[in-house]
Amino acid sequence: MSKHSKKIKNLNKIVAIILIVIVASIILAISTEITSKETISQNIQNVTSQEIQNVSENIILEENNELENILSNENTVVSNEVEEESTNNTNENREFGNNVAFIGDSRTQAFLMYAGLKDVQDYTNIGLMVDTALTKKFITNDNGEKITILEDLATKNIDTIYIMLGINELGWIYNDIFIKDYENLIDKILEVKPNCEIIVQSIIPVTKTKSEGDNIYNNDKITEYNNLIKDMANRKGIKYIDLCTVLADKSGNLPKEASTDGIHLNKEYCQKWLKYLKNN
Repeated sequence: MSKHSKKIKNLNKIVAIILIVIVASIILAISTEITSKETISQNIQNVTSQEIQNVSENIILEENNELENILSNENTVVSNEVEEESTNNTNENREFGNNVAFIGDSRTQAFLMYAGLKDVQDYTNIGLMVDTALTKKFITNDNGEKITILEDLATKNIDTIYIMLGINELGWIYNDIFIKDYENLIDKILEVKPNCEIIVQSIIPVTKTKSEGDNIYNNDKITEYNNLIKDMANRKGIKYIDLCTVLADKSGNLPKEASTDGIHLNKEYCQKWLKYLKNN
């Protein structure tokens, strides 16, 4: 064999080896990509409802920071207006004394302020939900300590408890967890106050603009939750009040003029809310 032939043969071997290396590299890259995708898919499947709930809570808290500032700034003005109205009608709020408690989120917090219900037990907190209502320590007792709603209820003479929760839970992915936590909250309250009357209120709808432009705060989801709450109330034999009857328009939306942000009610509609509770 000539030197030229040997060179060609060796060159062919080198080319073959290079091709094998290239093919092997491609196969390895494809395999790595598939493994990576499978890992990502597995990670997605492993995301728990609690993790998604935490993301939802963060969104809620960010949106409620602005509301907290608004409530703080308006509190003095509204208090003066309520003081003047109470002077004109001293018996206006006699049904809601210190034997009545309200448990709720920022919507109920604004309601108590605008309705002038100063004497009731205020268990409202921005961002409050059916699960955190049992664990969050935001009530200040006589010793200046922060305690939970249940801990404070145990020390108070409460006959009636109004509850409205659910707007902050609209981002939860499992409805059964929401209603299970709601039932658990009621059961725990009854353990502390077995003779009190619990009145569950429906979630008030949001405005049409808010509903159509938000994947979380929308009236289809609110209606779905309200049906669950109503069924729960019937099962447990507790009173259910449908606030949509008085606060929603014919299409089931919160009227545009009822709210500046599409969610929280202004004073006029809080007064309608109060009147409805008095008559029901």
